[in-house]
Parts: sequence; structure tokens; C-alpha cells
Amino acid sequence: MSKILVTGAAGFLGFALAKRLSDDPENQVFAVDNFIRGEDDEPFEQLIARDNVEFFQIDLTLQADVARLPTEVDYVYHLAALNGTQNFYERPFEVVKCCTLPTIFLIEHYKDTKLQRFIYAGTSEAYASTVTRFGWEVPTSEEVPVSIDDVSNARWSYGGSKIHGEVATINGCRNFDMPYSIIRFHNAYGPRMGDKHVIPDFFERAKKGVYELYGYEDTRSFMYVDDCIEATLRVGESDKTVGETVNVGSEHEITILELGKAMLASIGVEAEITLFPSPVGSVKRRAPNVSKLKRLTGFEANWALDDGLRMAREWYYD
Repeated sequence: MSKILVTGAAGFLGFALAKRLSDDPENQVFAVDNFIRGEDDEPFEQLIARDNVEFFQIDLTLQADVARLPTEVDYVYHLAALNGTQNFYERPFEVVKCCTLPTIFLIEHYKDTKLQRFIYAGTSEAYASTVTRFGWEVPTSEEVPVSIDDVSNARWSYGGSKIHGEVATINGCRNFDMPYSIIRFHNAYGPRMGDKHVIPDFFERAKKGVYELYGYEDTRSFMYVDDCIEATLRVGESDKTVGETVNVGSEHEITILELGKAMLASIGVEAEITLFPSPVGSVKRRAPNVSKLKRLTGFEANWALDDGLRMAREWYYD
């Protein structure tokens, strides 16, 4: 039996990961969250009611709370963070706090254990300004320098904190001889991802007959949650990914306007979309080079965008 701890287990990816792991009765899953971002909804209650799931409602920014976590753990998937673009601007200090302290406290908590892998959830935001300011190649590989375009812009409360998390993971895990992997996630989407993201926001407004998009000229690569979780597990379990940073995302780069048209088609509506520029600091292009993911893990995506949007539409719009 593998014992696996998932932080941010009430959040979007954390929930999906904990659910997928607990589908195997041979796994013991420790689900961790404090609901600052995640949802204590019916699907989550059903998850933690499973016999092989134990829930810890603790604040990972408090070292005393982290000390309550079990130490006999094989894998830690550290996905907890305060995400959401609106949060970056509305409560940036909380974003910094929630994206920095837990990583340090968790590494220290597991430093003298037999942990087989510490998997840190990074983000493509870590290199966003390198692409924008220096014209770095897109699709972008893991070797891209990370940078902060404007430290005074509250948007960087998240990207800067996640850069810090990568540095803390690399140096902390090396210091304590703890195997680690870093995953840089790129625009995962699907049911139960909450608000403050382009896809659920669009569908929620569309229910009221309002069709709006921000940053319509920007490009992104959207990966359906099931593919994202499969890739995450492959990175976490492969011996080849120890000490590596690996992009997880879709190979298909599209503009936000193209995404909006696809969402309109998904709900069967022909309408004019009101277009707005992106917020200051938003990267114009983002798409990952996923050749390393494929080479090290053999991962191949299964979900097409139209199929994923149908699942998201059924959750947010229908």
C-alpha cells in the first residue's frame, strides 16, 4: 500500500488527484486543505468519506499545523496555493503567504522521513515575463530562465511566489537528500475548478446572456483535467523525473478569442463577443514544449478541446 499526501485536496487539481489516487483501494490518501480556495462541497464530502481517505483540515501556513500531518508517507503532492487571477490583484499578500510558507514547512516536516518523492506544483507564470519581455521561444521548454517583469505589479504575487517555491523545493530537498520533482502546470481546466478563470467565468456570464472575454488576443494551451492528472502521476511515479522540472500542458496553442468561439459553439449560441484587453502584466503567449514530459514518461493526451469544453459546459452552464 502506498501512503500519499495531497495538499490543496479541496481545490481543482488537488481534488482530482486525490480522487484518482483513492480510486485504487491499495492507496491510503491523506487529503489536506483549509478551504481558503478549495470547496467543501458534496463531491469533496464524498471523497473524504471513502475508507482509504483521511482528511486534515489545517492551515499549512502555520508550522504547528503542519506538524500534525502524518510522517509515514511515501509521496507528497504539494498542490496547495491561493490561485485565481482576481486573487492576485485583490489579496496579493495572502497569495504570497499561501504560496511560500507551506513549501518550506512541508519540506522541513518530511526531512527525516522515508519520503520517496516530494512533488511540487509549479506554474508557467514563473517564466511568463521572460516570454513577454525577452521574446523567448514559444512553445517554451523547461530550460527557460524564470523572471519577474515588474515586482510592483500585484499580479506577480503568484508568479513570484511560485518561483520561490521552486527554489525552496530544489534547495530544501537537496539539503535533506529528499527526492523531488517539479511540475509546471499550464492552464488546466474542467469541472469544479471554481471561478476566477476564463472558462468558468465565460460560461457563468453566458447563462445571463453576457458574452465577454478579456485578453482576447493572448494565446494559451488548455489541458483537460483528466489528462493533467494522468501526466502528474506519471511525473510523480517515474524514476526518470527525480530532480527534474517538467512541463505539463497541452501542445495546442489557441487565442482566447478562438477559445471563446469554441465555448459559444459548445452552448449552441451565435452571438457577438464583447472583447476587452488583458490586465497589465498578462503574458501575450503561453504554450509549453512537452517533449520532455513525453520522453521521460511516455505521456500522450487523450482529451480534445471540444470534448473537454463539453464537460466544463455541463458543470458550469447546463
